Amino acid sequence: MRQLLLVITLCLIGLASSFAQRVPKIEVYFQRHHTQQDLLNIQEELSAMGIEITYEDVAFDEQGRLTSLAIRVDCKDGFSGSAYASPVPKDLSFGFVRDYRQEAASPFGIGYIAEQRNSKQE
Repeated sequence: MRQLLLVITLCLIGLASSFAQRVPKIEVYFQRHHTQQDLLNIQEELSAMGIEITYEDVAFDEQGRLTSLAIRVDCKDGFSGSAYASPVPKDLSFGFVRDYRQEAASPFGIGYIAEQRNSKQE
């Protein structure tokens, strides 16, 4: 029974990682309303996709909302970089993008993304 559970677990892990590799584009944006728990959740989700993100120089206000953030991203495929924002914007303009599509105009971007996504403010 243990062997069966181990095989099922390994298959599920394999499916999850192969699914993560088929994601055509990953976009992560950091906003003023993010909390420490939000940052940890983002880090965990990216790790499952094979992307390592490290937070450096993180600051929060009295309400626990993000005020400044330095990030270091390693996609483990030759694309990596770092960026810093202080203050962290309210809109969707600071973060990183990893585009795996063959026709991608830019496969990787980090920092204040030129193609701002202000129309999707929360």
